[in-house]
Amino acid sequence: MNEAEFAYRIRQALDEGANQIDYTVSLRLEMLRKRALDRSVATASAPLWVPALQVAAAGGSGISSGRAGFSAWMFRFGVVAPLVALAIGIVGIKQWQSDNLVAEVADLDFAVLLDDTPIDTYAHSGFGEYLKTEQAASAM
Repeated sequence: MNEAEFAYRIRQALDEGANQIDYTVSLRLEMLRKRALDRSVATASAPLWVPALQVAAAGGSGISSGRAGFSAWMFRFGVVAPLVALAIGIVGIKQWQSDNLVAEVADLDFAVLLDDTPIDTYAHSGFGEYLKTEQAASAM
């Protein structure tokens, strides 16, 4: 049984039940339905408080404010500004790390050029750490 056939059967059953209802019950149901509709129309027409920069649901306007041009621009700026700040921060951190690495290598090269140690010493894996500890000790 597909959905269309199921819906047809439900509609038929409801129609048969509606035909068997007493007239007074039907009249009371109709009056109650009208009252409910009047109440729903009254509540729907009441103004709702909406924040100025609230984002609307999908398919609606982006900003629910009276000044759509300025508010939309401010909303876009509010979304774009943190992203630009994040990108600038990431680039700045990368540049700072690169500068630190270059400074460390330059210090190591400077220490090697000023020292009279044999060539074999430079090939040793712990030579860089030795120079760092020696520079730290001489700085104190």
